[in-house]
Amino acid sequence: MKKKDKEIVRKPDVFLTLFTSTTQFIREHSKQCIIGLIILLVAIAGGYVYMLHLNSQYDNIQYQMAQGIKSFNEYNASGKQEDITKAEGIFNEIAQKKMRQSQYIAKLYLAKISYIRGKNEDAKKIYQDIIKGTSSSMLKTLSEKAIQHIDKK
Repeated sequence: MKKKDKEIVRKPDVFLTLFTSTTQFIREHSKQCIIGLIILLVAIAGGYVYMLHLNSQYDNIQYQMAQGIKSFNEYNASGKQEDITKAEGIFNEIAQKKMRQSQYIAKLYLAKISYIRGKNEDAKKIYQDIIKGTSSSMLKTLSEKAIQHIDKK
């Protein structure tokens, strides 16, 4: 064997050394390690509960979005003003929550409702807000085409 190989073989194993020093540290500082472990577990549990809360909020927004779309479609079918007013209220509520892209989808419907009611400048302003705020190229394209349609009339 070469001299370097003999030196390497004589050195203690890195994993074994690390394991030994870690177990020794835990034995010497067992209270602090237990407290640290409890804090870590509480932090993980807190993060998990927070993620559950966010998912619950997102599910609620999706449900509201479905209700708003349903009311909007009922207005298109029947022409009842109460349906479009209900849809507008739901979409306003979603737009204020600012959750993911849902707010911009709600704003698309709000702009369409403004356009239906003859408030073209309000609709155009909402579409411009969508273009400025969203990162979605699809929502930007829809808004740009809607603005072009409004400008033609």
